Amino acid sequence: MFAVIGAGNQNVPGEFKNAYDEDGADLDDLPNQEYAEIGLFLGYLASTLRVSLGDFDFDASVFLTKQESWLYWGIWFLTVVIQCIIFLNFIIAEASNSYAVVKENLDQLINKEKSTLVCEAEKMMPDRVKNHNLFPKYIIIR
Repeated sequence: MFAVIGAGNQNVPGEFKNAYDEDGADLDDLPNQEYAEIGLFLGYLASTLRVSLGDFDFDASVFLTKQESWLYWGIWFLTVVIQCIIFLNFIIAEASNSYAVVKENLDQLINKEKSTLVCEAEKMMPDRVKNHNLFPKYIIIR
């Protein structure tokens, strides 16, 4: 969608290209020039990836007309919102998976903690009070 309005594309005629042609500026200073070697399609995909990671490059938006600016910022906002929804859904899915794993092993963990407490309580009792029939040496769990 960013490619449709040509923001940062030195091949699209308009204020952006004219400003750099008139100034005689160095081509290395152009916005999105780092993607010139891989082509516009892959360059805009890389730019979209950067936006999804929070690295926003607004250099080319200075040269847009009012209508193009509205379109640019609308697309930018829509892209950021959709990416936030995707990433938040991923976080929720991972939290739900972790909860399911814990819930699956909860009974085993409770039984282990109970046996640990029983063992600790038996060790605290003096030997003269212990009845060996009530306190066997081993606990057999089936």
